[in-house]
Amino acid sequence: MKCVLIFSSIHQVMRAEKFLKGKGIEIDLIPVPREISSDCGVAVEVDAGLGEKALHVLEGEKISVLECYTKNSLGRFEQIKQNS
Repeated sequence: MKCVLIFSSIHQVMRAEKFLKGKGIEIDLIPVPREISSDCGVAVEVDAGLGEKALHVLEGEKISVLECYTKNSLGRFEQIKQNS
């Protein structure tokens, strides 16, 4: 299972990539899935088991994650975090 992190801009995606890789967290940059609306066309994908760790790293670096999704068994995305 994968966790998809949504950011407000490509600049935030690139910062997130730098810090997550620096902490040894494997990520992929992917196009934002069609089912998910975003102003930025690129998202960060991590293994779901590393999602909480990734969010913690980004919070510590003051990188704001707008939304976080997992893909359910039916192939639909379920929101698990929304920035308030």
